[in-house]
Amino acid sequence: MKLLKKGVYCILALLMLSVPFSCEQEDDLNIIAGLDFNIATLNAEGNETGVIATTIPPDGRIVYTVDFGDPNGVDIPNGNGDTDDVIQTTSGPMVSYEYPLESATYTITVTASLSGKEDVSITKEHTVIYVVEPDPTPGSPIAGTWRLAPQAGALGVGPGQGNVSWFSNSDEDVITRDCLFDDEYVLGEDGSFQNILGDETWLEPWQGFDPEQCGTPVFPHDGSANASASYTYNDAAGTLTVNGQGAFMGLAKVINGAELAAGETAPDSRTYQATLSDDGLSLTLDIPVAGDGWWQFNLVKDAPPAPSQLEGVWRIAPEAGALGVGPGQNDVSWWSNADTDVTTRDCFFDDTYVFNADGSFQNVLGSETWLEPWQGVDPEACGAPIFPHDGTASATYDYNATAGTLTIEGEGAFLGLAKVINGAEIASPTDAADSITYIAELSDDGNTLELDIQVAGDGWWSFKLVKDVVPTGVQGTWVLAPEAGALGVGPGQNDVSWWSNADTDVTTRDCLFDDQYVFNADGSFQNVLGSETWLEPWQGFDPEQCGTPVFPHDGTASATYTYDEGAGTLTIDGEGAFLGLAKVINGAEIASPTDAADSITYIVELTDGGNTMELDIAVAGDGWWSFKLVRQ
Repeated sequence: MKLLKKGVYCILALLMLSVPFSCEQEDDLNIIAGLDFNIATLNAEGNETGVIATTIPPDGRIVYTVDFGDPNGVDIPNGNGDTDDVIQTTSGPMVSYEYPLESATYTITVTASLSGKEDVSITKEHTVIYVVEPDPTPGSPIAGTWRLAPQAGALGVGPGQGNVSWFSNSDEDVITRDCLFDDEYVLGEDGSFQNILGDETWLEPWQGFDPEQCGTPVFPHDGSANASASYTYNDAAGTLTVNGQGAFMGLAKVINGAELAAGETAPDSRTYQATLSDDGLSLTLDIPVAGDGWWQFNLVKDAPPAPSQLEGVWRIAPEAGALGVGPGQNDVSWWSNADTDVTTRDCFFDDTYVFNADGSFQNVLGSETWLEPWQGVDPEACGAPIFPHDGTASATYDYNATAGTLTIEGEGAFLGLAKVINGAEIASPTDAADSITYIAELSDDGNTLELDIQVAGDGWWSFKLVKDVVPTGVQGTWVLAPEAGALGVGPGQNDVSWWSNADTDVTTRDCLFDDQYVFNADGSFQNVLGSETWLEPWQGFDPEQCGTPVFPHDGTASATYTYDEGAGTLTIDGEGAFLGLAKVINGAEIASPTDAADSITYIVELTDGGNTMELDIAVAGDGWWSFKLVRQ
């Protein structure tokens, strides 16, 4: 009998159950005469095929020989001096074989053999339909997020390509059908495709909605195909094909050669005639439906906005004269803050004004800001922010460098002082303005912003803001990454096989994971531990637990740091200053707080754009500790 042959295959399962056999069970022997088998496709590409015999008795006494009919299979010696075709044998439920990566038809023959009986064979045709995965399209000019152009004629239909005389949307439809015009069609760099429809999209009678209206997306045109949908863009042919049942561009009902009717099955793909504008930001799609009918969709790409010069975090300059008022622009002769106000009004000088890349704006005031009599606080003092000037406003900003103006939109949003609006100083929080426009002058380096605003009569307020410059190198505040494996130890650098923290430790040791390691611009360093940190037996706490920091590892050290990017080292100087764990020093783990080192050097690597810090330090023998810190 021909035995196992080479080919790319695997035995998926073998069922070998030992059951007593009786010579009297003659009827059971006739089971071989009822030979049949099923064929299954086992992979997404369509070329891996499984064969399952359907006459398997429970004791495995029938042996099945499966010839997969692949004439191009690579033969192997069969031990009899010649070679076999692509053949396998089994007494179990399934054997499988991987055909070449192409669509073709093969003849599969299964032969059943039973001692004392004639072999029985059965043959079936099997067609492999090879499914080609879409090639990634890195740098594709069509990749990005698209939506219908918010204008009249963005979609329409008529008796010919480019003709929308039967119907096209109006300007008003952009508003009344906003649930359609905010739908996104996302074409990935990797060839993936997604319909992002949100909570609502436009529904029509063929989907069971008459009159047509906004509503919850209906399967399969609801984005459920996103996990497997793809697209192919052929620039030369001017075609865009979207693959995936329920995946579409423009309108869900429009398919090649027809418009879907109620109850009809959505196709697996749709091909559009595609015209991309020279700047790559506009896309026109045309698709024939029935007869002379053609639909057209005009889409625009969500181009990332140019970065605003103001983007970032700002605050009032911590200096005398940072804010003041007087009888004219840039005149603060009536009143301006003193140097001492930076300290006495620290709850004001730590307020931040955040200009985000997407055009949104935030007042970030923390738990306290400066309150005045018009807010019900007399004398003025630090206190909890008062609505609507408490940072809860949904606000945006518009900076016009040419006109020299900066407008903040959003009731309760402001710059400098909450009471200052155009033409007045408000007398009550209920008088908050919806919009405030400032005269704005940005310094050449982009880090200082001078604002002026007229209030009443000749009165003008002036505010000087400075930008929080993004720190470079290790400068800034860091904490242990709140994840498993943020700290660990093992027998080599980057090896934490002896011990590493678990996910649950982030919670049970929260007093450790909230410790801050602060690298200041002036080269000083601080351990900011708060009221509790993690304490261990070498500090007198067994079992280990959260507790009050123990001197000298309590943040009181007068410490500095040296970061050598070229050498990849970070040195902390100062008795009791440390990173990660207080006990870990160069060459050892200390046994007592009195053994604190004056200096510790770590091997350091910055990753993730400088926002993740990987630290390694050798202790004793082969032992190495590793710490992963993230920037705050």
